[in-house]
Order: sequence, then structure tokens, then C-alpha cells
Amino acid sequence: MISDDRLQKALTYLAETDEEAAKAKAYVARLDASKKTVLAIELLKHQGTVAERDAKAHASEAYLEWCNHYENAVADYELLRNKRATEAAVIEVWRSMNANRRSGNI
Repeated sequence: MISDDRLQKALTYLAETDEEAAKAKAYVARLDASKKTVLAIELLKHQGTVAERDAKAHASEAYLEWCNHYENAVADYELLRNKRATEAAVIEVWRSMNANRRSGNI
């Protein structure tokens, strides 16, 4: 059984994390869009064939730092998204239980 207190906790969590979830998603999108820029800047710093410059760009400190930021941003966003999904599921279960109770199935 899901108590009314647990329902309230779920509703409060969802209401209080709307902005945080939106900002986390936007940050992931911004990092995703900046990948080509980071690589282009690094390509311009190096000499050699396109393949050599590309390899050096992908091995650069700036690109590896971008990869780390991107990984962390995706992990943070997915964690928040999963927690919100759990709270939404709690609400749905509570609703189903109460609908069943009203119809006399429980």
C-alpha cells in the first residue's frame, strides 16, 4: 500500500525538480552541440594529414575533458530522470489502488 504521505512525497519531488530536470537536459544538449566545436578547435592546432590531425584532436586534453563533462552530465540527467520516473510510478500505483478501492475491487 502506498500511503498518502508517500504520495505527497512523490508529488513534492516532481514539483520541486521540474526546473532542475530541464536544466540538466539543456546542459546535456549544449555539451552535445559543443562536441564539434571542441574537435574543430583542436584540429586547427595540429599539423599533418587530416587523419593525423583528427587523431590528435580526439586524443587532446580539451576533448578528453569534454568527454568527461559529457559523461557526467548524461549520468546526472539520467539519474534525475529515473528518480522522477520512480515518483511518477508511485503516483500511478496510488491512483490505481484508489480506483480499485472505489470500485470495490480491494
